[in-house]
Amino acid sequence: MEVSKKMEKWAAQELQYADLGDTRRKKRLISIVENLASQPSTSVPQASGNLAAASATYDFWNSPYFHPSDLIAAQAKSTVERIKEHPIVLAVQDTTSLDFTTQKAKKGMGYLDYKKSFGLKVHTTLGVSAQGIPLGLINQYVWAREEKNLGIAKQRKKRETQEKESQRWLNSLSETQQQIPEEIQVVTIGDCEADIFDLFAQSRSPNSHLLIRGTHNRKVATSQ
Repeated sequence: MEVSKKMEKWAAQELQYADLGDTRRKKRLISIVENLASQPSTSVPQASGNLAAASATYDFWNSPYFHPSDLIAAQAKSTVERIKEHPIVLAVQDTTSLDFTTQKAKKGMGYLDYKKSFGLKVHTTLGVSAQGIPLGLINQYVWAREEKNLGIAKQRKKRETQEKESQRWLNSLSETQQQIPEEIQVVTIGDCEADIFDLFAQSRSPNSHLLIRGTHNRKVATSQ
């Protein structure tokens, strides 16, 4: 009961900026998130309590009045409010895969690392304080790879960045700069996959910095 109360308060606060065009939809979204957050390791039917509630949850997700971007946008606004309390924040970018290969009822999936593996790709930017405290989601991109693009990675060096998945690093940086007030020092962090010339060349505000793990050693100019 105590966990449920905490999740109810958290969900209401985290999604306070959700705009679904109707307060009843907003309350329904908060209720769904509360149930799932209270039991993160369970299935939707188990977290919902009964099949009727689970069916209502699926119907809500499939509603034309709701899109995952609504959830992301609401969380991002709450994150920025927390970020405003810190003079320096880390914007940690990373990409992962959601593998649904074994799910027989899957729809709308794309290929992953292999032709016979299917799922979604997710690129996330998380806000973290200088002390290492998670502040929340800043932005997130989710996409399914098209089968027609399978195998073109071999030709990636010949293609422009905007034609590759690498563009997500630039988009996330740009969106982060738009979301966070300019007076806050923001350090964007990425692994070697973010070692992209166009990312370093992209226009940044004076308080926007990069910390990227290099793909390989290179010569750099120094003051000595």
